[in-house]
Amino acid sequence: MSDIIIKLLSTDAVIALIIGAFVTYIVKWLAKDGEKFKQYEGYAITAIKAAESLIPDDTKNRGAAKLDFALRTFLSKYERATGTAPDAATAAKIESWITEIHTALEEAGAFNKVIEL
Repeated sequence: MSDIIIKLLSTDAVIALIIGAFVTYIVKWLAKDGEKFKQYEGYAITAIKAAESLIPDDTKNRGAAKLDFALRTFLSKYERATGTAPDAATAAKIESWITEIHTALEEAGAFNKVIEL
């Protein structure tokens, strides 16, 4: 019986449903609860840009390293600003939020621009 359940859960359709449900949840959270982090968006942008410039492109698993650096930097600043550390569920939501901000910055070309003085 458990073998059938595992095979069923391993199908592409079920995996797509699970991912779709998770994405829907994150989008709803970002639209509703994400607003409480909106005031800290500057911290997130600074952390992301710092990660982009400080983590070399030839670093092994550079995407994960950059996300980890940005998340740790943001959480440090967030904890200092609020006086409390977020729980694991909130930290996961913040990680998704930071990823969304990174994608928006990347699409806007924020990492490609050369500043001329």
